[in-house]
Amino acid sequence: MYNRVLVGVLLAASLLVSGCGNSNKESKELIRKVKVAKVTRTSPELTKEFSGIIKEAKEVNLAFRVAGKIEKILVKEGDYVREGDLIAMIDPRDYEIQAAVAKAQYEQVKAEASRVNELYNRKSIAENDYDKAVAGEKMLSSKLKHANDQLNDTKLYAPFSGYIQNINYDNGEMINTGFTLATIINVEHYSVEVDIPASLFIQKDKFVSFACQQSMIDNKEFPLSMVSYNKKANSNQLYRLYFRLDPRKDKRLAPGMDVKVTINYQNKSENDVIVPVNAIFNKDGKSYVWIYNSDSKTVISKEVKIDGLSGKGFATIESGLNGNEIIVVAGVNILKENQRVDILDNASDTNVGGLL
Repeated sequence: MYNRVLVGVLLAASLLVSGCGNSNKESKELIRKVKVAKVTRTSPELTKEFSGIIKEAKEVNLAFRVAGKIEKILVKEGDYVREGDLIAMIDPRDYEIQAAVAKAQYEQVKAEASRVNELYNRKSIAENDYDKAVAGEKMLSSKLKHANDQLNDTKLYAPFSGYIQNINYDNGEMINTGFTLATIINVEHYSVEVDIPASLFIQKDKFVSFACQQSMIDNKEFPLSMVSYNKKANSNQLYRLYFRLDPRKDKRLAPGMDVKVTINYQNKSENDVIVPVNAIFNKDGKSYVWIYNSDSKTVISKEVKIDGLSGKGFATIESGLNGNEIIVVAGVNILKENQRVDILDNASDTNVGGLL
């Protein structure tokens, strides 16, 4: 009997100890492993990136100033022409006749005006007759010039060097005045256009330098120079900037290509700091980061105000950090207030967020 009681007591004690052990395991604090980095201050220059597109410097529609039958088109689409090269001709016969008639009329009136002038100098003709003769000569002189101009306009020349983009007519077709025969594009330099927000546009006097990259061209960086900008925002509240790109930097560059435009500008506040975008989390419509306490090995949240993206995966913090903190840069969405954490890697001054 005694042995049975002893066995029962020992069994109960064993179960009690086992139950306590499981309870301790369940109540053991969960320690997360996180990656941290030191907050760094912004540099004297900030960088922002935008999508842009390469365009030809100029596109011009070529048209005759006179109407007629196209006698010959001397170029084809894709041809490179130099300034002053002959593009096309209209049948000049009607205009040659017109010019010849105007010349004959002018020479006849000029001879008559010369005779009248001589009589006028000898006081042998009324002043009114002299004035009519002078006016008649001037009128026919203008008519002759107009006829010669129209004859010359039967030939269409390239206004600048460039490539023939489109040709809309064939030899033998009739073409009217002002109708576009061909389109020529100027590629002596390219234009790059980007749209930027008002927050950056108001700092345009702080712009330092510009460049662009084309992803299919070895990620080479090509310098840009800003030419002008629109002073009025578009419907998306964005302002358009216009840059000049030298096509001689790489022959593979061409109009229509997408590019990534980089704008470097002076930092407006020396108190701003930058943090990896992955370090920021949102709660109740506000932005926060986790501050790591090396003494207690815990984290606490800190509200921050974001000034914008500074490029290459970083955000500029306008307020909330002093630049001396160590913050969590990975695993921010699974942490809780005052939670203990283990550090995966040591913080680095030069490798913020372990991104390198």
